[in-house]
Amino acid sequence: MPIPSNIKREHIFQAMLKIKKDGTPTLREAKKWALEYENELYPCKLLISLGNLYANGSELNPNPRNFQTYMAQNYLENLGFKIVHI
Repeated sequence: MPIPSNIKREHIFQAMLKIKKDGTPTLREAKKWALEYENELYPCKLLISLGNLYANGSELNPNPRNFQTYMAQNYLENLGFKIVHI
């Protein structure tokens, strides 16, 4: 399953706010790459999963069969975000 194309920057910002409020679940933490925004790091796949919650009403399953980390990184870069190696 590809990442839905209607996930926009505004949905990613909403996902960032949710992560700031609720934290990152241990199994969803960034391992090698993260989105950096205002000196904070966010896991790329979690941002996409939560971004889908705001765009389409449900969290996107992070199973690699649905989408992989590199896909999330590319999608976020195409939205104008900075991805960094951690």
